[in-house]
Amino acid sequence: MRAFWRRHPRVVDSLAALFCGMWVFDDGLGLRLPQPVDVRWALVTLVLAAMMFVRRSRPWWVLVATVAGGALMTQHFIGAALGCALYALAAYRSTGAAALGAAAALGALVPLAGSSDAAIAYVMIAFGTVITGANVRIRRRYLEALVDRTVQLAREKEREGELAAVRERTRIAHDLHDIVAHSLTVMVRLADGAAAVATADPERARSASEQVARLGRDAMTDMRRLLGVLRDGPADEQDLDALVTTFRNAGLPVTVRVQGPEPASPSLRNAVFRTVQEALTNALRYAERPERVLVDLDHRADPILVEVTDDGRGAGPAQSVGSQQGLKALRERLSLYGGSVEAGPRPGQGWAVKVTLPRSGEDGR
Repeated sequence: MRAFWRRHPRVVDSLAALFCGMWVFDDGLGLRLPQPVDVRWALVTLVLAAMMFVRRSRPWWVLVATVAGGALMTQHFIGAALGCALYALAAYRSTGAAALGAAAALGALVPLAGSSDAAIAYVMIAFGTVITGANVRIRRRYLEALVDRTVQLAREKEREGELAAVRERTRIAHDLHDIVAHSLTVMVRLADGAAAVATADPERARSASEQVARLGRDAMTDMRRLLGVLRDGPADEQDLDALVTTFRNAGLPVTVRVQGPEPASPSLRNAVFRTVQEALTNALRYAERPERVLVDLDHRADPILVEVTDDGRGAGPAQSVGSQQGLKALRERLSLYGGSVEAGPRPGQGWAVKVTLPRSGEDGR
């Protein structure tokens, strides 16, 4: 029910306006069938009902109009409008603002109440709506903070991986310098020496040539190893189970389905990991109350298929909080492996991210 009301705020506003408008037929505390109505009271009631559509953005205005209407029509009860105004203050401003508004409203309306029952009703309505609105606001902010914290942790993990990659590449740069500065220099000297003694001492020339060949083979092996690390990146950052657990702890109902063994290539595993991370982050941020988020990994086919779907009603990043830069970066990253990304709303509801990764990048192929 909360999800429905959150997705349809205008329906809630219409019901609040209808509830307030019904009191046009009120006489004291009793609601009766249509009868000759006080025209001034009808106008006041209709104005208060119309203001229910701005109670989220202008709760103080609604409260001031409510108190003014109650002071103008002292013989009538305006508890419905008062409750909506104070609830809006507590839910969309702060508890302090709602308490201040309640005290001011009660100070103006209770002395003008036509009976003790009306005065008690005003107090009970003010107290109940302020408590309810404050609870709703606190819960909403808690959920927003939880989502923001989870996204921040995911980004921090991404930055930590990037820093680790920078450190690894710095170490590799030193190793490459050693290969170039040491191995190649020695090879050149041995080759020069072999050429110099080739006629006078063929045995020494042959031995020097063998050493050049051996050093060349060793240098090529080291170069392949270092370039492989540069291409694949550090493998210890890829923990898909831990990633899924993080999003589950944040309240995202993630289900993982894996078919076939993982690819042997660390680069492809890293690409799969980054795809799932980006898709789950988007689902956590933008999907509205999803009941299932499915991560489908099919390693049997060529190309590898990665699909992440949710059944939330969101149709993508809101214009105020996102511009799909994450998906653009994902496309750029996967293009290095010849992969493709398809992202968009699913028929009916939800969002889907589908990635294909050719196995041409598999080690040894």
